[in-house]
Amino acid sequence: MIWKLSSRKLEVVRVIKMISRSFRVFGTKKDLENIFNEFQKNNIVNYYRCGKSDSNKITDITKTDNFGFSLNGSHIGNQYLVIKSDKIVRLDNYKHINQKSNETSIVIDLGGLYAENTILPTTVSTIWYDNESSKKIYNNLKSIIKRYSVSMINGYMILKNAYDKKEQLRFVTISAQSPKEYDLKL
Repeated sequence: MIWKLSSRKLEVVRVIKMISRSFRVFGTKKDLENIFNEFQKNNIVNYYRCGKSDSNKITDITKTDNFGFSLNGSHIGNQYLVIKSDKIVRLDNYKHINQKSNETSIVIDLGGLYAENTILPTTVSTIWYDNESSKKIYNNLKSIIKRYSVSMINGYMILKNAYDKKEQLRFVTISAQSPKEYDLKL
């Protein structure tokens, strides 16, 4: 809490503190299914498509259309808000779902295969790491992913099936249209 003097009166001003965390992981559809099946077994959460105001509650992210595949060849655009099932999702002023309005959440930007030889990372992040609920969801998912990870290169975790296909796959860090010198080298 911060005290502020304005117009000869003392006011209490609420300070919003945001601490962010994120990590990225390369995995095939099978890799991601293993992780999210375990995560959902141990955590009762709901997923909501970010940016939409009419997003339906999703209880199993592995059942979403195109799970494990990147439709546009970019690591941005397939984003889901993850929140405990007993929490209410708040919309922003524009009636959209985003993390800033939901202090107990994390965000998953799903990656996966694009074309037959390109894979993009899944990004897990939160801007509310100082919130206990957000921190717990984030750390639970991260610990599961770490257990399934077989390699870590330049901060990217690599899951088993993706690693086994390292000779056939291009590990894209930005987008499929980016020059290959930006790719992760395994």
